[in-house]
Amino acid sequence: MPTPKKLQALQTSRRYGIGRLLLLARRDFLSRLASKMHISGGGDLAMQARGRMLPYIDVQGTRSVDLARRMDVSKQAVARMVSELEEEGLLMREADGADGRASLVKFTDAGLDYITRMHKCIKQIERDYERMVGPDRMQIVRDALAGIVYPEESARGH
Repeated sequence: MPTPKKLQALQTSRRYGIGRLLLLARRDFLSRLASKMHISGGGDLAMQARGRMLPYIDVQGTRSVDLARRMDVSKQAVARMVSELEEEGLLMREADGADGRASLVKFTDAGLDYITRMHKCIKQIERDYERMVGPDRMQIVRDALAGIVYPEESARGH
């Protein structure tokens, strides 16, 4: 049986571990985004697809197999999510000119409008976070995360 001191150390380690902090920050971010975009619920597949898939789609389009790899889900899961978002009018599929067997997932005009609106809301959330932690600390967070996610750019100095 662990001692109270070891349990307290474990609790502190879990509370401030980077994985947990990123997870909880993401949850807070998605909650704020849903609120600002006036999206209720969250249990339906289309809502989950918007939150999970849209950030992985490049503006010029992304191959379905690349989406599956980026999202770490099966090609079948990507196909289901894309179908839901096609029904909403946000995405479309077209043949990939570079590979006739592959399809390219692209935003429709309505999808691009949705993403534009989403990014306006994201800017508001970033301003909220900046008010919470201060502009200098917010820039440190952004730079640190960019260095983790885009190490090749960080090595070049952006």
